[in-house]
Amino acid sequence: MAGNNIRSRILIISYLFPPAGGIGVQRALSLARYLPASGFEVHVLRAGNAAAPVFDPALCKRVPDSVQIHNAFTPEAPFWLRHTVWNWLSRRKKEAVPEKGGDNNGKAATPNPKSGGLKSLATRTIRRVLSPEPEVLWYPFALRAASLIVRRFGIDTVMVTAPPFSAFLIGNALKRRFPHLKYVADFRDEWISFYLKDFEYQSGDHARRRATEIERATVESADLVVAVAATSLKTIRGRYPGQPESKFLCISNGFDPEAFADFRPRTNSEKKLVVSHVGTAYKTSSPQFYLDAVDGLPEELRSRIETRFIGRITDAERLQFENRKSELRLLGFKPQNEALRAMEDTDCLLVTMTNDISLPGKLYEYLAAGKPIIALSPKGGEVDRFIRETGAGWCVDYRDGEGIQALLIRLCQEKMQSAPREQHIADAETIQRFARPRLVSDYAEAMVRLRSSNHQPAD
Repeated sequence: MAGNNIRSRILIISYLFPPAGGIGVQRALSLARYLPASGFEVHVLRAGNAAAPVFDPALCKRVPDSVQIHNAFTPEAPFWLRHTVWNWLSRRKKEAVPEKGGDNNGKAATPNPKSGGLKSLATRTIRRVLSPEPEVLWYPFALRAASLIVRRFGIDTVMVTAPPFSAFLIGNALKRRFPHLKYVADFRDEWISFYLKDFEYQSGDHARRRATEIERATVESADLVVAVAATSLKTIRGRYPGQPESKFLCISNGFDPEAFADFRPRTNSEKKLVVSHVGTAYKTSSPQFYLDAVDGLPEELRSRIETRFIGRITDAERLQFENRKSELRLLGFKPQNEALRAMEDTDCLLVTMTNDISLPGKLYEYLAAGKPIIALSPKGGEVDRFIRETGAGWCVDYRDGEGIQALLIRLCQEKMQSAPREQHIADAETIQRFARPRLVSDYAEAMVRLRSSNHQPAD
């Protein structure tokens, strides 16, 4: 890329970036991959030792050689250790001690208030110190590294993509230090109405107050606030009516066409209906509602359904798989290329989202796979809207067990009878709307407009 064609030097700050894996790295990866084609010199700052739940080193091959990757240390415990400690502290089960004069054999146990009190104190202390989230420990190290990068390379635009949302602290501080910087705050999820509502660690009052403070400072100091779904953008926008409308923009998530270059969708040859869930199973994407519906089917139909779970399953959700009557295959996390191969012969792809404003990133890869989607999500919510607008499947409210069963019965019978069915697959034009090169090009145009509206930047 010739230097005189460079429109902007951008620093993308993303806590997670390859070799970290999962859907959480895909947006930052696509920006780094496709922004150079729009004339950007791209730098990425990541946590060099991020506490990532999964890794996918093959994704590193998608980063262009022109992109400069920078690392900043974070003094966090590895994900598995952090996860184990927090689960132990959060355990509701009370420890018991024998009643006075007894050995507790055959007698009721009484709670150990000292043990419970210590756990409660430790939990409150951790939440307060690591507020609003554990990744806040990265902030001072990342800020120092980012400041050096801005000075050394003449960065004129900084983008922070979150979660983790504490990364916005870095962008806010950089904007104060370097007022000439154009600051883009990229919300991959809605913080106040989603994360603080549905994720236990961030559910405390102190975390909510801290999150509210950080988000306000972010929206007020950012030159561009970007969300991935219309409802999320409207929700964020509604909290700050004094901010100009021009500051807010929706750029959806999408899929990388290169990842699907060798994708070969095919019909499963078995008479069974194969349903696949790809991605992490956690609280708001719980498989419980689907599994309950399948278990409630007559045996002759239930035995005709095979469900695959490809991805990480949180400890809390793992309990949902115990003592089930249906055929389940828990395949665990797979690198993206392997996960796509496992999707090739599935009949339907499954997504659950109990929050009405969240739009899971996996939906766009589901869309590109050309397989019908079974979505369990609130009617009128973002997932329901997505399914209706793309025609890519069916959305049933996750609380409607009978509705889920009726859909499964129909699909299972069609599969058994090899009957032609309504496709419920998005057309090629609709799918291409969500190709990442196109979306990143739109993002680039917005940032070019942002730079062109600026007065002469400071040296």
